[in-house]
Amino acid sequence: MKTEVTSETTVRPAGGRSRRGVWVGRLVTTGVVAVAVLTVLGDLVRTVVTSTGRVLVTFGGADPRLRLSDLPQMIQADLREGATGTLADLDLGMRLLGAAPSLVHAVTVALAAWLLLRVLRGISGGTPFSPRVLGSWSRLSVVLLAGGLLHALLETAAVVYLSSRIGLLFGVGRVTSEQSEAFLGGDYQGIGIDVPHWPVPVLVAGLVALALTTAFRAGARLERDVDGVV
Repeated sequence: MKTEVTSETTVRPAGGRSRRGVWVGRLVTTGVVAVAVLTVLGDLVRTVVTSTGRVLVTFGGADPRLRLSDLPQMIQADLREGATGTLADLDLGMRLLGAAPSLVHAVTVALAAWLLLRVLRGISGGTPFSPRVLGSWSRLSVVLLAGGLLHALLETAAVVYLSSRIGLLFGVGRVTSEQSEAFLGGDYQGIGIDVPHWPVPVLVAGLVALALTTAFRAGARLERDVDGVV
């Protein structure tokens, strides 16, 4: 009596990765790139329009100038009857300072996305504890935390500067109505200043990246110990 034993061999792509793993990796990479590109483009457009006080494209002869309330640090700006004024008439230094947080956010997201892609490439390549991956994790945490803190400081500085130049906070009793009007570029009867918006998601992501850096370094030490025993 003959007994035949057959076996099936599963063919995997190079590196021992399954097809499902390959597709998941590609999907994650595409998602990271798409989110980063859209975020950076949005931040850059916001930086330009805030700095210039004008929209990039208009149709039908529409006025490209934005309202003063379109400044990111402002929520209300009501002109007196008969008065004129736009964001383009605001003090240039204030417009540049108001746009700075958006520019910092764009740079932070771009660098973070690039470093995250390096991490994902190393993990998908089967070397999650390589020096390149560990270095990318470390730099990713630094970029997110440093970028988030700089964004927060600039946002706070913009709100403080704006408030002080129109007679609030450090400008109380020292700023005349003429100085405030010249700074704002118009005679406004009602001004509403927003609170500083700190990039909490970026800071949290930085802390998570820092924790993962520690975890991956511990994993790398464990891998070296195991290799030494074997």
